[in-house]
Amino acid sequence: MINIKRVLSFVILLISFLCYSQKSIKHPIFPGCNKLKTNEELGKCFSEKLWYELNDQTQYSAEDFFKEDKLNNDITLFFTVKKDGKVTDFSFSKDSDPVVSTAYLKRISKVFKYYEKKGKKIIPAFENNQYVDYKIVFKVESRVN
Repeated sequence: MINIKRVLSFVILLISFLCYSQKSIKHPIFPGCNKLKTNEELGKCFSEKLWYELNDQTQYSAEDFFKEDKLNNDITLFFTVKKDGKVTDFSFSKDSDPVVSTAYLKRISKVFKYYEKKGKKIIPAFENNQYVDYKIVFKVESRVN
């Protein structure tokens, strides 16, 4: 019979380890978020700035984008900030609408190309005194009535 206390102790130890290891990596920094310190602040700022830029890159807002296609969608997008600050490896979750996801990923790619052209690269994630690749998960939720 499995010893529940041992299993529970192992699970708690594993969760503690995972939480500690995630905190040791400093989140990538979007231009304009440089003064923030914690990963929570940096992640929130990254998402907010990217969302602002996505809406600014088009003549209509994300809400209009969904209304035009009469969509109710939650999509999950992925991309990687490489250790050189370039953004690559764009993809989306299997349960995300492929048409909407691809449109958003193209818009995200344009945002990062624009910043790179202006000389404002994303500051890569940082761990153990060196830059590292970091996978970003970006969620878009919309409900059209």
